[in-house]
Amino acid sequence: MSETYDDEQQAFDCTVNGTPTRLVGDPAAPASIALRARGLFSVRETCGLGVCGTCTVLLDDEPVSTCITPLFALEGRSVRTAEGLEDGGRLSELQQQFVESQAFQCSFCTPGFLLSGTALLSRTEGELDDDAIEEGLQGHLCRCGCYDSIKHAVRTCAARRLQDTGRIR
Repeated sequence: MSETYDDEQQAFDCTVNGTPTRLVGDPAAPASIALRARGLFSVRETCGLGVCGTCTVLLDDEPVSTCITPLFALEGRSVRTAEGLEDGGRLSELQQQFVESQAFQCSFCTPGFLLSGTALLSRTEGELDDDAIEEGLQGHLCRCGCYDSIKHAVRTCAARRLQDTGRIR
């Protein structure tokens, strides 16, 4: 439940990367501001319009741009940032595949691509072709042009899960 601090500040309770968290700020301000204030620096606001993808988080497992998501929208919900992709200090499969595929250069866009890629992999089964990957990663911009490597990383993760379940065709 939100709690009022003063005319402009309110507290909102949510779960961030599996931990109950209270975020404080202007309810109408972009959620990215409060998340960065908590030290979650993978949430990077760049465009402020929801078109570049650098501020993407998973909100109840769906990718959203936090630069256009007001803080009050996080109340009672689950937020996952790129910092929350690790499990016990180990990179997620997609993070590891980004490393192996060299799916980044400057890495500024990487957290957003990782989160949308994670969501895409979690809601699909089987192999993914380039069209499906491009649709799943729509709304993300990479100024270094690493799109082919990023698609390769997601495609490889999708193929590996087929191997892991013994459903190789």
